[in-house]
Order: sequence, then C-alpha cells, then structure tokens
Amino acid sequence: MASSSPQTRTEIVAFRPELLDVVARFAEHVWPRPRSEAFLRWRYLEHPNHHAYLALREGRCLAMVSTFRRPYRVGDRTVLVSDSFDWYCLPELRRAGLGVRVLQRLMQDPEPVIVTGGTADTRELLPRMRFQIPATVTRFGLLLGAERAADVLARRAKLPRPLGRLAFALSRPLLAPRVRAAPPGARVETPAALGDEALALDPRPGGRGTAPGWTAAYLAWLAAGSPALGRYLPLVFRVGDALAGWALLRIHPGPDGLEATLLDVRAREPSAALYTWMVSEVAVRAAGFGPGLLSAGTTCPQLDAALRANGFRIVGDAPIHYWSKDGAPLDAPVVFGAHWGDETVLPYPRGGWNDG
Repeated sequence: MASSSPQTRTEIVAFRPELLDVVARFAEHVWPRPRSEAFLRWRYLEHPNHHAYLALREGRCLAMVSTFRRPYRVGDRTVLVSDSFDWYCLPELRRAGLGVRVLQRLMQDPEPVIVTGGTADTRELLPRMRFQIPATVTRFGLLLGAERAADVLARRAKLPRPLGRLAFALSRPLLAPRVRAAPPGARVETPAALGDEALALDPRPGGRGTAPGWTAAYLAWLAAGSPALGRYLPLVFRVGDALAGWALLRIHPGPDGLEATLLDVRAREPSAALYTWMVSEVAVRAAGFGPGLLSAGTTCPQLDAALRANGFRIVGDAPIHYWSKDGAPLDAPVVFGAHWGDETVLPYPRGGWNDG
C-alpha cells in the first residue's frame, strides 16, 4: 500500500486519537468547519461508532473517508453498515488514486458500505467500483419565509425580489402549513428524547425490506454537540394510547439564514394518510421558529405522497450506493430518510463552538 519511492511513501491507516491533529489540519484546508478543540473532540473522538481511513504521507493527510457505523434492519436480520461520508482527496492528487485507495481500504472491512448522494464524479465512479444503487432518496423543500421565496422566484422566474416577497406574503394565508386530517384520538407529544418504544418502531411495510436504525447513543451524541448546531426536536405521535410514529426535526442555521430539516419521520404502518397528518404537525411546529426553508428526504412512496400533500416540492435527489463483499443486494423496499452519513449535522456552523 505504498508507492515505490521511499521519499514519497504513502500509507493508508485507520484513524486513531493521536492522529487528531493531522485530521484537523486536513479538515481546516478542505472544509469550512469549526476548528476548536471542543469541536474536534466531539466530531472525531466522542461519536460512539466513528471510523475513518487516511492517506498519510510524511505526516500529512492527503485523502480520507469517514463512516458512522450504524445498525440496519435488513429482512429479519440486523446488519452493521459503514454509512460513509467526508470522502475527499486533495484536488492536486486525485489522479494518483488516493481517494479510491482509502475507499478500497474501507471495503476490506467486514461491514457493507453505503455512500449516499455525492458529486457527479462520485455518482459516476461508484458504479464502476461495483456499488449497487438499490434506491434513491428524493429531496424535498417547503418554503416558509418571504426572503427565501424571493430568492427562488428571482432565480427561477426572474421576478424582482420585492415582487417575490409580495407574492409570497399574498399567498401565505393559503399556503401556510396547517394540521391536516388527524386520526380520531390523535395527539402529539414533545419528549426531551426519543425513548426505547419509539426507537424500536419499524417503518418497513410488513417488516420487509431495509431501514437504517437509530440508537440512543447516536442521539445522545447529537444532543451533546454545541448549541451552534441548532435544536433537535423529537415529536411522538399517538392515536389513543398506541404509538403511531415519531419524527426528528432540526432547527439550525444555514447559508441563507435559519432553516429546518425533517431528519426522519417513521409511522407504525405505511399509510399516506397517517404520514400526511404527521408531516403537517412537523411543518406547523417548524414554521413557528421562523425558518426560510423546511427540507426533507425519503424513499418511501407513502411519505413522498404526504410531503407533496403538505406543499413540499422536489429539489433534488441522492442515490444510495451500496457495496457488500458477498455482492448480495439490500432487501427491498429500502426505507430511507434525510439522515445518512453526517447529514444530521450539516451544514456545520462557522463558529460558536465553545471550548469550555
């Protein structure tokens, strides 16, 4: 795993705590992220299932790939999967294949690998590396703020921004989120954290297919991050005394102001009507914080229909690339939300991460 010249020897190594400074210098060079010691500890050392591989040359990181290993329900099995992200190589060295080499090292581990979304180059390369595409996440957005709406209208319809703001204000009474068709006896709870009952809920139809799991440890890691990441707001939905589903909403700063993201919403049964009510409750609560945009993503047809019924529009997609040593595909259908890799913390804040 080294070049032929001892002077330019490159090693592919697993991340370990003593390499934190090396990763910090690499991250500072390639990503706009906090640089404080507190952030680095939280991001690279405190996550319960973080793993990474680095391409090192003379003490310098040239390429890396990170993963959060998380349980997936695949058929009647629980499979640990490397949910990967931060796959990056310094641009001047991409022809040397170092990015491919760190990913190939990850593929030598026992766990299957998932890479969701990615650049055009990533989407072209991964199928050539024998990654399958079992499903694609459809990305949705719901405009909630006049400034964000004016930006969209100016870009798409060439409408002057003042007219865009006026158009949004006039249409707001008709388009504002509202609670839709709640089942009899339905109610919404806002717990401090999702409990075991909610985390055990299986969103797959009839227990068939594939879905990534949430764990209490992962949610605790999110909660332990800086307030600069925003707020993570769990909602639990009940019909009578029975658990009907849950959602996890994030309110956070974005590049164009305050934003909201529906990281996941899971129902006890694949019902478009049930999802429509749940999404409407989330949207109403999100709107109360004043964000310009509420984002979501799903592969689930019933949730897709519910998002559209609540006024969401398609804004993009993210193919799920999957690789396993045995070549076996993921069981269908694949039930995915907007929480792969480090999507739960993006965009990282530029500042405000306290070292105390």
